[in-house]
Amino acid sequence: MDDFFEAKELSLSELNNQSELLLEVQDILYAETNTTIRMGRSSGVFAVLDATVNTEIPNADHSRSGVYLRLINVSSNVVLNPETILFRGSPEIARTYGLELHNRWNLEFNTEVLPGWEDYHAGETASQGEYLWSYRMKLPDTWEDIMVLTVPILGRNGEFYGVCGVELNHVHFKLEYPSKESTYGSMVSLMAPVEGSYLSVDKGMTGNTEGTWLGETEKLSVEKRKGYNVYYGQKKDYYGISKTMDFRMNGTDNWVTAVLIPKEECDRRILRNHFYIVSGVGCFILFMYLFAMYLSRRFVRPILKSFQDVQEGAELDHWHSNIKELEDLYRYISEKDRAISVNDLPPQIEELLKQFSENVKELTKAEYNIFHYYIEGYEIARIPTIACVSMSTIKKHNGNIYRKLGISSNDELLMYIDLFRRCGCLERLERYENK
Repeated sequence: MDDFFEAKELSLSELNNQSELLLEVQDILYAETNTTIRMGRSSGVFAVLDATVNTEIPNADHSRSGVYLRLINVSSNVVLNPETILFRGSPEIARTYGLELHNRWNLEFNTEVLPGWEDYHAGETASQGEYLWSYRMKLPDTWEDIMVLTVPILGRNGEFYGVCGVELNHVHFKLEYPSKESTYGSMVSLMAPVEGSYLSVDKGMTGNTEGTWLGETEKLSVEKRKGYNVYYGQKKDYYGISKTMDFRMNGTDNWVTAVLIPKEECDRRILRNHFYIVSGVGCFILFMYLFAMYLSRRFVRPILKSFQDVQEGAELDHWHSNIKELEDLYRYISEKDRAISVNDLPPQIEELLKQFSENVKELTKAEYNIFHYYIEGYEIARIPTIACVSMSTIKKHNGNIYRKLGISSNDELLMYIDLFRRCGCLERLERYENK
């Protein structure tokens, strides 16, 4: 542009009412906009000069010359040679470069509806060369919604020549960001301004909303939670996450990108997952209970029955506990019709009792007090009353006692105590002088 003005020895203001000169400038602008629309991913590119072909027509103050190219067919695929159409600009440009005229074509731009023009023209932002994004708006004379990025065109000396920019079409945005199916429902992507506690979807862009019931004219109330947000809409509520977008908008609102998923469908899926988890845990507990019953019948009950048989003088014929030390002790007791001395015990039985008495030393005083009640012959149901504690406390102590003594049940505990009693060595289980 500067080279053009120097070659013609003209200033920008001298282009007014000069149709031939404006056509030459539009030819320069066409080369730049055509390159941009082919290399970028926008649906339209424009450049506007602060000059008009006729200063005498009505509304001439807001009519400005320039070039606006748009894609004929918006697609989500990268097209190496996209077809373009002339939306604003001289028909000579269309004839020269073989372009069609848009069905809503106009010769010049109406700067009253061009976001940022007034600020740039007044010099409020042009001197800094700042860019500006618009809110979602109707493309003049069409049914399409767009957002526009504008950038000032400045000369070498900082003079304001006009603005240029790109268009983001809502159809293009939908194709670029389709809804995504997931286990918890369809997800939709969007960018929109946050106004107080509301997300203004109607002022931003939404991806394809298929399966999400999100209306493009909605305002969603936002409730922030730890790690995510809840968005309350007119028809549906949504879960989502968002991130602040760091760019300058035509307004003071903060803009965010967000991904939303319908709350109702997500909750239904989560509830179903919880049901599966609870059912799985319940089945596992039932299995473990039945397995414990089997172990009790298979091992503990036969052992206690054997003790009872020995106590009643019955003979042990052919019985196997699968615990070699206990079998040796049963046979030893059944074969000896005399009092058992600890010195007469087989080595493996002595080792078993020694290990158990060593484990007793690991009990805390509170745990040992409960353990001593079992030594004295009290049943578990009476211990809470005697010890002045709750049954839940007794169960807690019992769990610790079983773990430290290397046993798995109260029956097994009583079996060991009975062994020490029969061998006449209960004193080996004594730990404290006073309980």
